[in-house]
Amino acid sequence: MIVLGIEGTAHTVGVGIVSEEKVLANVSDMYRPTEGGIHPREAANHHVQLLPELLKKAMSVAKVKPKDIDGISFSQGPGLGPCLRTVATAARVLSLKLNVPIVGVNHCVAHLEIGRFTTGAEDPVMLYVSGGNTQIISYANRRYRVFGETLDVGIGNMLDKLAREMGIPFPGGPRIEKMALDGRKYIPLPYSVKGMDVSFSGLLTAAKNKISLERKEDIAYSVQETAFAMLTEVTERALAHLRKDEVLLAGGVARNKRLREMVGVMAEERGAKLYVPPGEFCVDNGAMIAYLGLLYLKHGVKMEIEETEVIQKFRTDAMEVPWEVKRHERVYREFPGAEARITEESFYRWKAIRKSRIKKGYRIKEIDSRLRKERTKKEAKIIHEVKKLGVNAPVIYDIDDFDILMEKLPGKTLLEEMKRLNGDEILDIMVRVARIVANLHRGGFSHGDLTTSNIILNDDIYLIDFGMAEKDITEENMAVDLLMFEEAVNAAHYDKVGYLKYFYEEYEKLMGDKVIRNVEAIKGRRRYV
Repeated sequence: MIVLGIEGTAHTVGVGIVSEEKVLANVSDMYRPTEGGIHPREAANHHVQLLPELLKKAMSVAKVKPKDIDGISFSQGPGLGPCLRTVATAARVLSLKLNVPIVGVNHCVAHLEIGRFTTGAEDPVMLYVSGGNTQIISYANRRYRVFGETLDVGIGNMLDKLAREMGIPFPGGPRIEKMALDGRKYIPLPYSVKGMDVSFSGLLTAAKNKISLERKEDIAYSVQETAFAMLTEVTERALAHLRKDEVLLAGGVARNKRLREMVGVMAEERGAKLYVPPGEFCVDNGAMIAYLGLLYLKHGVKMEIEETEVIQKFRTDAMEVPWEVKRHERVYREFPGAEARITEESFYRWKAIRKSRIKKGYRIKEIDSRLRKERTKKEAKIIHEVKKLGVNAPVIYDIDDFDILMEKLPGKTLLEEMKRLNGDEILDIMVRVARIVANLHRGGFSHGDLTTSNIILNDDIYLIDFGMAEKDITEENMAVDLLMFEEAVNAAHYDKVGYLKYFYEEYEKLMGDKVIRNVEAIKGRRRYV
């Protein structure tokens, strides 16, 4: 089977032709605004002008004729409306003229599948970093799902905005990367991680305020080190929660050498493997659209013309994956979590564990030491305080800068136990967890990393890992807890997702619906809903 794909979600228009064995052609052209960011209609006009030439060039490079094409695919979304409509129209015309099937595909999933195809990765966690997108995507229960993402702007967009403030033309990311090489000192900047989500707006504002006060090279260096450390941390957290040991980088920012280095160090420290596609397949390209289209068409998925309407906010998990994704799992013994090494000890006659927040080789010392100290002290202090509320948590025996010696709790994590529990038991646990969380919130605390990995079941239910917790919280903090728990169930227990309604019902009985409405508001701020 040979499929032609057309990409056109934003600034790049591309045409790719693939067979089941290899990429036959991959040609593209980028719209570059004279000033400011991308202008959607100008980008669409650029695509209209370039598409005929690119189609001819792709056919020539692939050494195929129109009659050799077995199917057409196009980027149906997510993306800029005028650009999407341009390539959709071209794809429809080709499908009708050649009398071959057509399928619209998700741009984000296309990045993942071309990455698997070109690198040999089997079941990776993909860190997708581009101008408009910052997401952590992986396969779970017949769909690709988003387990973490930016809560405001994409990493590439943030770097471009900072570049514009510095007088650097679009695209600014590569120039920021070059400037960062000449950075001589780290300027402290906001580090915003919430579970597996990140936020860049505070970092951007702080960096912009430093432009007249600091060397631009030092600002570029500090922004990169902070933002990329955030991205690497949440990627590791996803690896830990999903128990996977492959990382795939995708998107234009994946070409940044410092980001590759940081993610590579993290992967090596965990015993995981990093995969990075060739540069032409990291950026937006037609080959990835063609290859994803080939997979769908090969498995019997095609569309009628009236079904090919573009979807500007096309969710990554909106379409089921009809092909097999082989589970590639590793059980980590030494570093089960994303941040700490856990070792067993004794404290007088009691069994204990030592939680050591280990140095992260991907983070520079200025960021690493500060985070490890802050989180260690915060965790010990908040565990002590929430126990006064009646929240079950381990007893703290001793603490220093980076270590906590605490009670060893019997039992297993909810992540492990969900697999064997029956429906009535899961329902009961959802209700009891909701009560614990409501009690925590009424007392003025959030957990900050409320996943099924951080809930221990024995005769009772215990919360662990309070390093991301907050005191004197807002409704936003509460909502993030609820959303994080929902996403954790979606991530690792998708066949049990129906039981979340009992969690929310019980929480609403105790706390009202205001926080739950805020959960929906947070979802609405995300890129694709």
